[in-house]
Amino acid sequence: MDPALDAYSRRRRRRRLWHAWMMSGFALVTLAALVVIGRIVLHLDELPATASLSAATASARPPALVTDATTGLSYDLLGPPWRDGCPRSLSTHLLKWTGGEVAVAGTIWSGRTWYGSACSAPLPAEFRHDSLSRAAAGVASALEPLYYGPLRHSRSALSSTAVRIGGRPAWMVSFMVRYPGQHLAWTREFAAVVVVSRNERAPAVYYVAVPGNLGAGAFRTLLSSVR
Repeated sequence: MDPALDAYSRRRRRRRLWHAWMMSGFALVTLAALVVIGRIVLHLDELPATASLSAATASARPPALVTDATTGLSYDLLGPPWRDGCPRSLSTHLLKWTGGEVAVAGTIWSGRTWYGSACSAPLPAEFRHDSLSRAAAGVASALEPLYYGPLRHSRSALSSTAVRIGGRPAWMVSFMVRYPGQHLAWTREFAAVVVVSRNERAPAVYYVAVPGNLGAGAFRTLLSSVR
């Protein structure tokens, strides 16, 4: 055999052997890496369970509440811009609010502050001999000129239905107030009056009014959280 050809053949065999070794080494390194990754994943699989439990515990924390000791009602205290307490300006000769929360929606032409509110109080004596439905409708009608009189507005009924609040019979009337041509930060307002029967004390009234710029979600939360 030609010496040059024999040397070329040996070099080719060495290159093939070297290539085979390299591929085997690479396969072993890859396998080892996969084993290590698998162990890490198995270990990390245990950690999210603890983290999830912590997250679930945090989300399960009860929300802050407004608790009206006079009526026995309580309801969620929303986050900013909502704050605890109903200003004295929201009380009228008809209703002296004993608990509640408010958020500033803006001001009207007279410079008066306009609030979104959720307030509670004992049902006025003049409504206590009515049925729950008549009492709720009566309070809503009585509040309209007191609260909405300063602005040109129209009121549309949304619902009138029996509900249960804290296991007690209650009645809710809800309505929407529109403010055509008023150039306000809101064009409409959602409101509801809930009258709750109480065995151990006078019936209670819960009034919620949320201008549109404070969000319909706040209105739903305030109504669904009362108990």
